[in-house]
Amino acid sequence: MPRRGALPGTLAGAALVACLAVAPIPLSAQGADPIRLLSGIPGEVMFVRITGAWASHDRRGPTRVVLIRPAPREEAMRLFVQWLALDARSNRFSVVATEEVPEVFDWRVKIDDYRIEPDANGSRMIFDAIVLTNNQRRAYELTIGPPGEVMFSAR
Repeated sequence: MPRRGALPGTLAGAALVACLAVAPIPLSAQGADPIRLLSGIPGEVMFVRITGAWASHDRRGPTRVVLIRPAPREEAMRLFVQWLALDARSNRFSVVATEEVPEVFDWRVKIDDYRIEPDANGSRMIFDAIVLTNNQRRAYELTIGPPGEVMFSAR
């Protein structure tokens, strides 16, 4: 099982890489074709959402969460956190770090809904989910700090 920071060598990993290749859109791309950009996002990507901001030393930027369903009949999901930073030379956001939250897949969690609570040093997400092994509803909390700092727990 891949650990934090590793991209899996599976269809989900390919979906994430393809999504990330499309996602950094130049800030000056007012005329970019949104249909072309959106068609590049694989169907396995369930959502991509900016969650807040991070700052560390001389770098800063937004964080985003990417939720993937690895296979059409697979209900367990994979969750990734990414830290982005603006590259002043290219006027594009680049990915500083990517970290998988392996508990989502390992605990067989199907996320139904979420809430984001940004704060000054990162963000917190509350997930409403179903544990697939027993069909019980459960809430989970994901705390995101600077690159590499994530904590996922049941509430």
